[in-house]
Amino acid sequence: MYIVYGTRKKLKIDKSLGHQVCPNCHHEVERALAREKTSITIFYIPTIGWTSKKFILCPCCGDSQILSGAEYKELKNA
Repeated sequence: MYIVYGTRKKLKIDKSLGHQVCPNCHHEVERALAREKTSITIFYIPTIGWTSKKFILCPCCGDSQILSGAEYKELKNA
């Protein structure tokens, strides 16, 4: 019998932050508030949530600015 296991990352965009200049690529783009959750999978089914990152994402270059929990809540509720 084989046991198939691994990890899976899931990205969820929560809110658009409007047009801002990206500090990495210097383009004026619509940056977004996002979360990435990594989970352990068994037979391709996510079972255990492993880590969660909260960040501001640039859709042009893919650069991200990692946020703390308090900063994330403040931007999400604003």
